[in-house]
Amino acid sequence: FDLDIISLVFFFIAIVFIFEGILYALFPNYVKTMLNYIISLNSNSIRVIGFLFLLIGTITLYIII
Repeated sequence: FDLDIISLVFFFIAIVFIFEGILYALFPNYVKTMLNYIISLNSNSIRVIGFLFLLIGTITLYIII
């Protein structure tokens, strides 16, 4: 692949959409269950989960690059 940085960003955004689409298409009932669970959480718990995903993604990028 010979992509510039903007094309690379859009490439990875497209990959995220593809994987999310696969999850929604294959496991719709599980997605609904997870969304109901997330709605039942308080804001601080959701914030901590979001921060953990951010940290995992940052560490993964650091390891890859």
